[in-house]
Amino acid sequence: MFKPDQPIQSSKDDILGRKSFAQSLRNAILNYKEKDSIVIGLFGAWGSGKTSIINMAIEHIDYAYNQKINVNKPIIIKFNPWNFSDQNQLITQFFKQLSITLKRNDYASDVKSIGEKIETYAKFFEPLRLIPVVGQYIGIFKDVTENTGGALKSWGDLKENNLDSIRGELNDLLAKQSHKIIVIIDDIDRLNNTEIRQIFQLIKSLGDFPNTIYLLAFDKNVVINALQKVQEGFGSEYLEKIVQVPFDIPLISKQEVEGLLFNQLDELIKDIPEEKWDKTYWGNLYHSGLKYFFENIRDVTRYINSLRFNFGLVKGEVNPIDFLAITAIQVFIPEVYDGIRDNKNIFSGVFGTSYDGSSASKEYIQGRCDEIIKSTSKYPLEILKELLVKLFPKLESIYGNFTYNYIHMDIWRKDGRICTPDIFDRFFSLSIPKGEISQGEIDTILSLANNPSAFTEALLKLNEDGRIIRFLERMEDYTQKDIPEENIENIIIVLMDIGDLFPEGDAGFFGINTPMRILRLFYQLSHRFDSKEKRFNIFKNAIEKTTKSLYTVVNEVSVQGQQHGKYDPNKEPTPEEKQTVAPMQLEQLEKLACNKIEIWAENGRLSKHIHLPYILFRWKRWGNKEQINEFVDFMIQDDDGLINFITSFLSKTKSHGMSDYVIKINWQIPLESIKEFVDLKRIEPRIRNIFSSSGFKELDDNDKRKLAIKTFIDTIDGKIENNF
Repeated sequence: MFKPDQPIQSSKDDILGRKSFAQSLRNAILNYKEKDSIVIGLFGAWGSGKTSIINMAIEHIDYAYNQKINVNKPIIIKFNPWNFSDQNQLITQFFKQLSITLKRNDYASDVKSIGEKIETYAKFFEPLRLIPVVGQYIGIFKDVTENTGGALKSWGDLKENNLDSIRGELNDLLAKQSHKIIVIIDDIDRLNNTEIRQIFQLIKSLGDFPNTIYLLAFDKNVVINALQKVQEGFGSEYLEKIVQVPFDIPLISKQEVEGLLFNQLDELIKDIPEEKWDKTYWGNLYHSGLKYFFENIRDVTRYINSLRFNFGLVKGEVNPIDFLAITAIQVFIPEVYDGIRDNKNIFSGVFGTSYDGSSASKEYIQGRCDEIIKSTSKYPLEILKELLVKLFPKLESIYGNFTYNYIHMDIWRKDGRICTPDIFDRFFSLSIPKGEISQGEIDTILSLANNPSAFTEALLKLNEDGRIIRFLERMEDYTQKDIPEENIENIIIVLMDIGDLFPEGDAGFFGINTPMRILRLFYQLSHRFDSKEKRFNIFKNAIEKTTKSLYTVVNEVSVQGQQHGKYDPNKEPTPEEKQTVAPMQLEQLEKLACNKIEIWAENGRLSKHIHLPYILFRWKRWGNKEQINEFVDFMIQDDDGLINFITSFLSKTKSHGMSDYVIKINWQIPLESIKEFVDLKRIEPRIRNIFSSSGFKELDDNDKRKLAIKTFIDTIDGKIENNF
């Protein structure tokens, strides 16, 4: 199913025409007849196919000697330096690997002797921690014998107990034998700077043996830069002294890379109906940005492998061209992919619907989109922007003046385009669940707090896509210091104004619901200021400017009253230094909140509020009781109003018995609370008439009004215990 990111092993798999280049490399190796060691360099960038060329060159060497029986066939040794973690390992393992290879049973005795001698040679480097300069080693015999003991099988045969004598014997043995030893060291550019220098020192000083040919493969620029850092700026000159025969791999042309890509894609999409493949749209997407992702063979392989895994799971459900595009973004710029996935409201749909359309909304979307694009530095911003505009037409309205409407949306939906909200999530079905808010998005939204309108739009969008509760949860991480003081008042004003629009959430037994979360934010943010006068002015302005919410206002003022010991005589007041405002300031806030309640009562909005009882109780404490009585009398003068009034007092409790597997929901109406505003004897007959009416029976069983009427009567009749 997958094509691994591995080099080819044979020229029969060569799709880029490198066979002739590999043959030239083979000829350079086999035509070298001198005894002196020589170093051949194979230079090429990452992903240019160096290892594949080496494999083909080895194949050509094997082929040349298989055609004619020749006892002088070269001995090929591959050494991977990046398998070892430090210098001592690297040097020791290099010589050990040479030794093991040369001691193979199928080699002649003289070659095996060389292997044994190299094994002894390797022992000299096991105790060392730094690369030595070849010469005299003071005390090396003592170190070697202490570290190796009897393991030195040939130690007794040495004429002199020093490294030079062993080196001399090795040189004699190697010069006399007829096999060339080809040592291949690949991926040198994967090493760190010091290790790269070690490899070249090893070849130049420690491994400079007769009849040896070193073939080194690496990215020339990477190695030169590394050597410059450890060779005091002489990287290029140092490399020229080491490598006698340089081979630069011909650059892979863009046409070759594209040819490979298109061949692979053709195979992948061959069974897609022609009418499902818009050639013009594909061409626009590819040339607007996708083509810049594919620079080498390895890029193509990574991309095709990812497509092969995912495409079969969503094929037929999504637009294939869009899936090719979003997969390329996932593979090459995953940070942008994450930003798209987590911001459906920004990228999908058309601009100008619901809360969209305002300049503040446009400012927010553009700012957030810019931030997502800037999360990567791999490609020019303008290229990425052009690609995303093609993929998500909504951005044409954000960055330009082109406008789309619902007619376009219908067409996109039919085509399975990623830009439609209904289809968007299907493209990310294999991704982590949505819902979490990224760090970047939080930063962007909070940065809009200097513009209340833009900040409001951003929060309403979060509320629209169901992420506002998570945002409020995460926002507490920023209240202590990250939010600038100059933005605090705007944040409190906005939350005070739209807090009632947010879902309350289920606090459970120990959790925090949305109103409580907002209260916590108010407290944390306002207490960034030491001055109670400053806090008072912030809340005063917020209450005065609030038009969309009432409960959030009443709740905040009520909690501040609790700090002063109001409402619960058994509860001690909060220490004065922790109180948000002073007593006189609290009275002014209560008057402002009371005025808001009266405005809502006059325009009819109060009677529809889901927190009507809570607000009535605070109004009763802060305001004119006659006004409250008039409001209630007016509200319950007809049956619909009475039902709504009773329903507003309906509440549920949860219980869990020892033998219960699930939580039991119980509904209650607190009669004592209702009696605070109306005489029960006055409304009971009316409710009973409603209960027995045909209209009541026609109500849906899930209608809260029907449940409230029945619960009221059952409580009056004693069927439900009145615990209030």
